Amino acid sequence: MSKQRLTWLLEQHLANKTTEQERQELYELVKANDNDELFKQVLSEKMQTETPGVPVDAAPWQKMIQDIVGIDKAPALPVKRSANVFTLYRWVAAAAVLVLIGTGTYFLMTRTTKPALTVTKSTLPALPVTPVNKNSLLLADGSHIWLDEVNNGKIATLEGTTITKKDSQIIYTTTSNSRETYYNVVSTARSGQYEVVLPDGSHVWLNAASAIRFPASFTGKERSVELLGEAWFDVQHADKIPFIIHSGNMVTSVMGTAFDIKAYPGERSMIVAVQRGKVKVQSGNQLLATLEKGRQVKVTTNTSPIQSNIDPAIIAGWRKGDLYYKDERLADITADLQRVFNASIQIKKASLKEEITTVSFNKNTGLAKALAIICRITDARFSVNNGIYIIE
Repeated sequence: MSKQRLTWLLEQHLANKTTEQERQELYELVKANDNDELFKQVLSEKMQTETPGVPVDAAPWQKMIQDIVGIDKAPALPVKRSANVFTLYRWVAAAAVLVLIGTGTYFLMTRTTKPALTVTKSTLPALPVTPVNKNSLLLADGSHIWLDEVNNGKIATLEGTTITKKDSQIIYTTTSNSRETYYNVVSTARSGQYEVVLPDGSHVWLNAASAIRFPASFTGKERSVELLGEAWFDVQHADKIPFIIHSGNMVTSVMGTAFDIKAYPGERSMIVAVQRGKVKVQSGNQLLATLEKGRQVKVTTNTSPIQSNIDPAIIAGWRKGDLYYKDERLADITADLQRVFNASIQIKKASLKEEITTVSFNKNTGLAKALAIICRITDARFSVNNGIYIIE
């Protein structure tokens, strides 16, 4: 096995682009004991290349994997990591999956797989650092299920919990209290959406390029989940058991209500809008807002939170393809359109990026017509070069 071939296979594996034949090739390589040193060398070099400021010792790589992934002692929610640590974690997580392959506990669901997956080992699965290429479910043992490639019906079982797929929805049904907390991650690709029915009956609808991490069964005095991106929540009421969403530095807590959270990594603002009920929004110990039906708060770095009224009927309109932007930076609008249409959009002028714009249209309008509308409003023009939409 050449070093170049192994590096390519690992990169394909990370990008979720391996074919069945390539997955089998990688599986056989991991099983072969004589490839250990080559694996160590390649993984170490990739970590150093992508995270040059993070020291990596190739020798104790397997122990490092177990320490970082936390197979036996997963915290309820991780602390915020720097970008370098996230990149390092990405390679370590890949190595962890390879270790699981070698021990025979890694499973990959395809459309032809008949039996439901049974999870036998618990870790804290990572939220994706960048948007995934396919709508996916990441289980507690590191197994991926590509949601658009499996049939309706039971797709996995955990201790006391059954996971069922029904079209663009996955449903968690808990029959007994688990002795151990299993965390799962559902992620959507750009232009994708997916609905999750959590074990308490709450509904979560993920927008494009988003992810949510949650326990397969809720125990204790609160129901905590972690969100990257945007999701609409319809939370099942439970007296004295709050539902808590962690999104970056922002924490939103409710008892039972319907609301939308938009908190994409790397963007300046996070928005919480309430469609029904009442929610509390905090950052650390600081109360940012208490919101009721028809109210929203925009939280922007280094500025005070801004509350405003919003028509409940347009909240989470993206679920039906309705895209509504009020007083948003053009840079933020185009970032959203890139996720919705899985396209690349560039704004040439720095001043144009900061242009405050209000606009609405339906996804069926198409990206070209949507950009034409935006350009008329902002007195700009757009062109397409090698598949990239350019606004200037």
